Amino acid sequence: MWSTGQQWLIWLVTRPVAILFWGVSHVLSWFHGKPPIPPITNPLLMCSATELSRSIRSRKIGCEEVIKAYIARVKEVNPTINAVVQTRFDQALQEARLIDRSLLMGDRTEEEMERDTPLLGLPLTVKESIPVRGMSNNAGVPRKNRVAEKDCEAVAALRARGAIPMLVSNTPELCLSWETYNPVTGRTNNPYNPRRTAGGSSGGEAALLGSGASVISLGSDIGGSGRIPPSFCGVFGHKPSSGYISVQGHMPTSEDPMWPQVFVYAPMARYAEDLPLLFSSCINDNEKLKELRLDEPVDLSKVKFYFMDKDVSKVTSRVHRDVKLALGDAVAHLEKTFSIPVEKIDIDEMKHAAQLSCMLMMRMKPCHTIFQKSDENLTEWKSITWQWILWLLGLSPHALHAIVFGSMKWFADTYSDEEIFKMEECKKVIIQKLHGYLGDDGVLLYPTFPDPAHLHMQIYYRQMNAGYLSLFNLVDMPATACPILINNRGLPVGIQVVASRGQDRLTLAVAKELERAFGGWVPPTGTNLLEVKS
Repeated sequence: MWSTGQQWLIWLVTRPVAILFWGVSHVLSWFHGKPPIPPITNPLLMCSATELSRSIRSRKIGCEEVIKAYIARVKEVNPTINAVVQTRFDQALQEARLIDRSLLMGDRTEEEMERDTPLLGLPLTVKESIPVRGMSNNAGVPRKNRVAEKDCEAVAALRARGAIPMLVSNTPELCLSWETYNPVTGRTNNPYNPRRTAGGSSGGEAALLGSGASVISLGSDIGGSGRIPPSFCGVFGHKPSSGYISVQGHMPTSEDPMWPQVFVYAPMARYAEDLPLLFSSCINDNEKLKELRLDEPVDLSKVKFYFMDKDVSKVTSRVHRDVKLALGDAVAHLEKTFSIPVEKIDIDEMKHAAQLSCMLMMRMKPCHTIFQKSDENLTEWKSITWQWILWLLGLSPHALHAIVFGSMKWFADTYSDEEIFKMEECKKVIIQKLHGYLGDDGVLLYPTFPDPAHLHMQIYYRQMNAGYLSLFNLVDMPATACPILINNRGLPVGIQVVASRGQDRLTLAVAKELERAFGGWVPPTGTNLLEVKS
């Protein structure tokens, strides 16, 4: 384990890299300028998925009308955010017309449709790394032409419940970064400020949601990929407890036994009320669905609340004052509204979160990197040194983060069994302490990321900040990213709500309450909400 002295040494050694990328990012930010997101003018785009589906079932609005509204919005905002990899607009319109015709026939009651197809007619956007039949499944890798032959189980479940996939969205190469960039589609921009990152690796989805071009989406999360982007783009993202949503078909994947414990598909939405609906619709196993009790109301006055706002370690950034303000506002609201204390706690072992999650998860074998000689044999690697030489000469077809990841995995594999044992023991202590506090009726309020969305490329010296998120993948706890406020730079600031495994209903209930209290998603431009809704 890294001692305090070693952490200081790492901080000192990485300072030149930080200064370099800080300077480069500020210079390049002037070339990343894009026109601002156009204001929303169609009131359909301001409705939650729950509201839209209810209106479609009751024939107050047509499904085709909804799909057309979202197609128009995608075309309107994508020149700014660059989030789309491939669309299926024509097929989506055909499917919408079929739904409208079936509704005219009146074969089913509204109650039957709500029970069997709760997502009826809703536009769905999906991360490119998740298979959607007939769509690109490259995960941002150049010189590949992977097309999904069929829907993965989760997408098939969403289709069966009435959702209409519209497109697949951008992801970093092999989903290996918290900055959504790859050499094929390019860089995805934050809808609140295109000079800043949308996060990653589900950055395409979050950018679409934040700009009002999607209402529900499916991303993935292994180290915060389904929470950093929602936090940066002002929407909601849920990392569920593992094992409930099938992760079959994802690119990349791993055969390591640890993979299905730390990797999950992540439901994401603009409105908190849609998360339980989307989450439950992804699950095919009724017994598993019953375990989660998502339909049962949660009495928040009987929930135990805790919070932490301290810096994770010396190798991570300090928690920004805006994040502390958001956390403090959430704590104050819960204490006042429910007349309960929100206890501040300190788990000292969490200072090792970055090292634990990074090293333990990177040791999974085999997993996809850019260094495998083929997708069929993941154990045979190309030369890492040669890829670095190609990149330095400007000849590598791959993104820098993909090369860095392969190098870090190589480094993680050099750890001795004794060092890994110490990490596993530290992980057990963290799990024990977290469960000791949370039990089956507690939640932890915690920074999603130590600061709001930063400039493009700055993630290269902020990699360790992912320890704030990846720890909860490592210990298999559900976590929901929630927007709280817009800071004085016009950027969303949020927190995450964490609970014990299987207690997803608690974090989702808290997300709804925080949305009610603080307003949730705020359009990234001067959209007049009352005027549009009227």
